[in-house]
Amino acid sequence: MLKLTDLNADCLLKIFQYCSERELVALCRANVFLCGIIERHIFYGLTQDLVMCGHRNSPSIEERNKTQLTYWERLKVSKNWVSGIYQERPYYHHAQMFPTKLCLERDNLYITHTRYLRRYRRSSTDGLQRRYEEEIRAPTNSDISDFVKKDATLFAGRVCGTCFVWDPDEGITEQKMHQASEYLYCVDFVNDLYTTSTDKCCKVWHRSQEFGLTHFDLVIQLPQHSFKSLKLSSDGQWLYGGLYTDKERRALRAIHIESGEEVVFNSNTISIYDLKIKDDNILFTANFDTTFRLFDRRIDRDVAIYEDPFDSSFYCLEYDGLYGVLCGTNRHARVNLYDIRMSKYVQLYFPGRTRQHNSRSPVYSLACDSRYMFVATDHNLRVFDFKTNCGIQRDYANMYDQTQRYIKV
Repeated sequence: MLKLTDLNADCLLKIFQYCSERELVALCRANVFLCGIIERHIFYGLTQDLVMCGHRNSPSIEERNKTQLTYWERLKVSKNWVSGIYQERPYYHHAQMFPTKLCLERDNLYITHTRYLRRYRRSSTDGLQRRYEEEIRAPTNSDISDFVKKDATLFAGRVCGTCFVWDPDEGITEQKMHQASEYLYCVDFVNDLYTTSTDKCCKVWHRSQEFGLTHFDLVIQLPQHSFKSLKLSSDGQWLYGGLYTDKERRALRAIHIESGEEVVFNSNTISIYDLKIKDDNILFTANFDTTFRLFDRRIDRDVAIYEDPFDSSFYCLEYDGLYGVLCGTNRHARVNLYDIRMSKYVQLYFPGRTRQHNSRSPVYSLACDSRYMFVATDHNLRVFDFKTNCGIQRDYANMYDQTQRYIKV
C-alpha cells in the first residue's frame, strides 16, 4: 500500500498546495520527513518577513534568541504577537521606585536597580531564573542611570557623573567624567571611543591603556548639548543624539567625531527620549510629543510618523532588526507594537495588575527576542511569553477605533 511518505518531494509539494496552514502544521508534528519538506519549501519563504520572528538577512533579534524556533513555530509565535496571545509573569519586585535599564543577550539579562547591576541567567524552559548569577559592583554607591554592553565589555554611568567599565578579564575601572552637580542621562561606546551626556553637556572620550591601567582622555566637549539619548555609529565616525528639549523643535542632532561639525536634522520634535540606529541612513526616535519617527538622513526629513492613539509620550523603543518596533509609553506600563510597513500600530500590550503594583508605571526600558518581551516598570520586571499554547488573548488592536465610536454614540 502506497504511503504519503513514499512520494517524492515534487509530488508532495503538489499535494500540499491544497492544504491549509493548520493542516501543514499538523503534518509537521506528525512526521519528521514531511516536516523537513514543508519547512524547507513552504514555511521558509512564508516566515522570512514576519513581525518579530522574521529571519531574512539574519536580523539582530536572532542573536538574542535563547532557542532557535522552527519555521512553523515562527508562524505561530508571530501570530501570537499580532493577536495579543501571551502568558505574563512578574519578576523581581522591589518596593523602591526606580527607572530600571535592561540589556538582553542570548544567555543573560542584565538589569540595573539603584546602584547595582545584576546578571540573570536565561532558562530554555522559562523566561528567567529567579536568583541572579552575578552582581557587578563599583566603589561608588550612586544610582546607575544607563549602561551599554557590547561583546564582553560593559560601560555604565551613574547619576553623579562617575562611570565605570567592566570586563571579565580586566575587572572594573571607574573614573569621574562629569561634575557631581550634573545629572548623567546616557552613555555609549564603540571600540575605544566612549561618550557620555548629562543635563549640562556631552563629552566624547578615548579609552587607552598604559602600564596595565585603563584611563579615559577627553576628545570633544559639547557644552549646551544635553542629550537624553545618544548612539555612536558602528564605524565611530558619527554621534547621533536626541536633545532633552529644544525650543526650535529640532532635537535630533549629529556630531562628526573627527571634525566636531554639528548637523541639525530637520525632524520636527521638541524632545527625544530614546534613539536607535536602523542602518547607515535611518534613525528611529521615541519622542515626548507622543510620536515614534523614522528619520532618513539622505533626504533630511521624517519619512514616517506614528502617533500614540492615547496621546502618551514614548519613553523607550526596541527594534527587531527587520520590520518590528516596540515602543514603551509613559502611562499604564503600555507597550505598542509597530510594523514599519504599516501606517498604524499592530497591537497594544497592557501588563496585568499585581498585589504590589497597579500598572500605572511608565515603561523605562524594553528588551525582546522572538519569543519573549521584557518590560521594566516602577516596581518590577514583566516578562511576556508569546510561545504559548494556552495563553489568554488580549487583543487591543482596534481599541482606539472602538473607543471613538463609543464616544460618538
